[in-house]
Amino acid sequence: MLAKAGGIDEKRTPLPVPLKTKLQLTVLFSSTFPVLLFSLAMEIKWSLAGPSASHWSYWPWAAVILLFSIAFSVFLTRLLVDEIHEPVSVLLSHMKRAENETYKPVAHNVYTDEFAYLLRGFNHMIDAVHRRDRTNKELLNRFITVLTAALDARDPYTAGHSLRVARYALAIGEKLSLPNEQLDALYRSALLHDIGKIGVPDAILLKVGKLSDDEFARIKKHPALGEAILRDVRPIEPIEPLLAGIRSHHERIDGKGYLDGLAGDDIPLFGKIIAVADAFDAMTSDRPYRKGMDIHQAADILRKGKGTQWDSELVDLFLKHLQEEKLLSTSAAS
Repeated sequence: MLAKAGGIDEKRTPLPVPLKTKLQLTVLFSSTFPVLLFSLAMEIKWSLAGPSASHWSYWPWAAVILLFSIAFSVFLTRLLVDEIHEPVSVLLSHMKRAENETYKPVAHNVYTDEFAYLLRGFNHMIDAVHRRDRTNKELLNRFITVLTAALDARDPYTAGHSLRVARYALAIGEKLSLPNEQLDALYRSALLHDIGKIGVPDAILLKVGKLSDDEFARIKKHPALGEAILRDVRPIEPIEPLLAGIRSHHERIDGKGYLDGLAGDDIPLFGKIIAVADAFDAMTSDRPYRKGMDIHQAADILRKGKGTQWDSELVDLFLKHLQEEKLLSTSAAS
């Protein structure tokens, strides 16, 4: 954004002359040039005064003085460069981290000059980024909560379904050792997996009896409706990682699912995880037209559907989770 607005070239080219080199050359030149100029002036003066024996002893002494001046200049240069280069390097390293969206403040601001204000300002900027990030996450979570509550309000018999599916999906994600960022996205995706049912008429969604083919076809469109609803959210960046799981949570490993008839590894990971969690909760939850299954019965159906309807590894991980939670016996899980 900044590059487009200000015309900044994002291509990072090496600096022709680093600041450290500029400082070293400047201090060295400014320290030795007066001595060299004075030495040349004395040589000219002695040349005009006429040759003498002492004239030839001048340059050795001038060389000694010049070498001493150079050594002293180098010492002062190192002191000056270290005073400036160190805080600049610290700030530069943190700026590079910020380019990779790793926002960390400067831990030790021990400087007593203008650099102290510069680094303090950088820390204030990083703190503002973290506050904004927390606010955005809170707004996103509230937005998802409102949408989920709106869906639950339409069908009291499935109230809490999305939350339970999200918890089951999160448990599977943790078994897969997914990073925290992906776990957050998985949880949100599972919470919103049925949000497209908001666009399904009540006569179909709340129907007690068996659905007709046309009605079932309307129900099958809810993943696409959910994706379309969420694509209108702005900014889209926090929502984008959730869309694949929402669209694909009714796909099957054997390719006989919907919407897109994906199979095997072509199904997004979030879709495969949510499919297991969604099926288990649907089987074990009460409906107006039937009683929920026993957990062991639902686990047996999952086990029999491994490799055809659901991903085998994910089913095994979920059954292991149920066993660890003391909801399922060891024999049923195996």
